[in-house]
Amino acid sequence: MAAPTEAQKKSWPAPNYENPENLHGLIIGFTIPVLTLAVIFLGVRFYGKGLLRQILWYDDYVMLAAMIFAVPVTLFPLICLNLGLGMHMWDLKPEWHTPYWKIGYTADLLFPAACSLTKISLCLTYLRLFPSRTDKIFCYVLSIFVTLYTVACLFLSLFQCRPIKSYWDLSVKQECINMRATLVAIAALNSFSDFAVYLYPARPLWSLHLPVKQRLGLIFLFSVGLLVCVAGVLRMYYLEVFFDSYDTHWSGVPVWLTMVLEMNIGIICGCLSGVKPVLAKVFPVLFGSSYKTRSGPSRPTYGTQTHRTAHGEPFAFHQLSDVPSNKKSSTQKIEHTFSVEAIQGGDNKAQRNFAWASSNGKMGADSGIPSNAIGVNQVVSVEEEDARSMTPRSDVQKAVSDAGSEEWIMDDGPRPRKT
Repeated sequence: MAAPTEAQKKSWPAPNYENPENLHGLIIGFTIPVLTLAVIFLGVRFYGKGLLRQILWYDDYVMLAAMIFAVPVTLFPLICLNLGLGMHMWDLKPEWHTPYWKIGYTADLLFPAACSLTKISLCLTYLRLFPSRTDKIFCYVLSIFVTLYTVACLFLSLFQCRPIKSYWDLSVKQECINMRATLVAIAALNSFSDFAVYLYPARPLWSLHLPVKQRLGLIFLFSVGLLVCVAGVLRMYYLEVFFDSYDTHWSGVPVWLTMVLEMNIGIICGCLSGVKPVLAKVFPVLFGSSYKTRSGPSRPTYGTQTHRTAHGEPFAFHQLSDVPSNKKSSTQKIEHTFSVEAIQGGDNKAQRNFAWASSNGKMGADSGIPSNAIGVNQVVSVEEEDARSMTPRSDVQKAVSDAGSEEWIMDDGPRPRKT
């Protein structure tokens, strides 16, 4: 932070304590909606997974911890509105200095923890989504890196000035490290981990054997994290602007807002996976499962192929693992007759209309169907995978049990039941 020169101080206008120029509207209009969205998405995640599906994993609780750290940091800019944030230096009251910088010091401690816990939660989610050895190594290494980064940030922020109270007390002589270089380096490492975590799913998701439209939708779902990456880069830029300016309470507004954006959008991105169960319950027509049993009469479908895995168990992430996909298949045709007898009666009251069905495939005189009936021949092709090329049932069950709530993203089918 640059110190104003005497010439600059002389050019300042007279203090305006009644109605000063400020950025309060921007701060309120940005902070409250972002925080509200983050809280809503986290609540929907826990409602969908905890109440509807009754499956909560470690990543859910880690995301909750991230929200606990993010809420106070998000509220700090609103509290600081009464301490001069968003106002020019010449309009600040002297008594605002100490409480303002105490809050800033606390934010420096909590912000890295909030961001890191969000990324660790996502890494835990990826461990279930992408179970290959390479993916697991990536998630473990990145989680360790983020943890060590958080500990380093904590100590650097905690002891950046000695004594600690000199950070906010101008009457105490201070010895500080290079705060500019430290904060920019912390922001750079944070942005690096942002890109690594939030963009990592794009590669495995694109390789899925799914329609292009569905693959693009999945990539978009996880690539919402790009906003987090952009916010991290912007924060580095505004930190440079902040340290070059003496008008700290005015130039510090973009730094606060990018912090709020980075934390809360990260939480929103991490909670997107738990939204679909709730949307399927609230809007079943739009987001309901395509495998749901329809009630009421249904018309037969002719020439339809049905694909199924062994024992009819849905496995949402089968293609994400290292299971080989070169499976042999055999096709068998099952023919059956669906017949409707249409008896034209005159005055004969004993005659009545009824449906006649047969599954023996006979259409001739031996079928027992009256000659005036309407016969419909329906051919159903069932493609089954060769049992020799199938993954052992125990492995499939293990993989299913490892899958979390996010299989509703990958597959609209019914979720695997946990035993």
